[in-house]
Amino acid sequence: MKLAFLISAHNDPTQLKRLIASLPTNAVFIVHIDAKADIKPFTSLIADARVCFIEDRTDVMWGSIGVVEAQMKMIRKALEFHRQEPIDYFVSLSGLDYPLRSNEYLESFFKEHQGREWIVTLCMEGQGEAARLYREHRYFNYKSWKYGTLKSKFRVTLRKTSYALGIRKKLRFRDGGREYVLHKGSMWWAISPELARLALSYWDEHPQYVRYFYDGFAPDETFIPTLTAHSPFAEKAVRIEGRFNGLESLTPLTCIDYTNGSKVFTEVDYDQLIGSDKLFCRKVVTGKSDRLMDMIDQHRVTH
Repeated sequence: MKLAFLISAHNDPTQLKRLIASLPTNAVFIVHIDAKADIKPFTSLIADARVCFIEDRTDVMWGSIGVVEAQMKMIRKALEFHRQEPIDYFVSLSGLDYPLRSNEYLESFFKEHQGREWIVTLCMEGQGEAARLYREHRYFNYKSWKYGTLKSKFRVTLRKTSYALGIRKKLRFRDGGREYVLHKGSMWWAISPELARLALSYWDEHPQYVRYFYDGFAPDETFIPTLTAHSPFAEKAVRIEGRFNGLESLTPLTCIDYTNGSKVFTEVDYDQLIGSDKLFCRKVVTGKSDRLMDMIDQHRVTH
């Protein structure tokens, strides 16, 4: 198995270094550091020939199209590596992730399930209140306006006023004569280079498709899942039928605790994490999760 890890990070270079060191030695690492962050602490700490830092960085705002833009830059670079040496899976991680299984287990898992697309597709039609955020027009969401500023407050006011007036974003849209229904997933996936190439081609060549997501909520969780659901890859993806039953169901490979936001895991969570059937966990932080990662490392020796 040849894996490429596409890692989005904005802080904690020490953790990013530990994450990269924990993963397969023959892997490729494509790293995007948020343009708002100083990249020097990362590049000075991580001197590894396997690591490629994206040079043309995006100013990433949470829940904006900028997250997709950063992801597409990583996919584009990963496809360049794929043309030089075939890669089996592109694996999307954050810089605050950590593997729960040994590298031998990771590679054997992807080999055993080769052909499967580890990305969730959940149709948002008929989801009731769970779809409300996706029916709001998030005007100027693509603008990198800092939260709390007048511009940001204006954007929020415009969104709320628009919704109160009954203006709704449709869950169906068209591109090139084809109709799409919005599907939700997560940005933490493992997909084939073929699906990644399809996503990049839509980013580059389908402006009408891309435009729909510019004022949508968290397009990093919908752009690729929606495309996947309307492609030949749909049968290979992790399709969820029926009603939405929690964010945890959207990350088939990553254990995330959304009880109070995205929880920072510590050693008290060890049994929960190891007892899960997931390959990775998110999130861990230097100074808070060190003991946990030490415990996981001991477990990974034989698992």
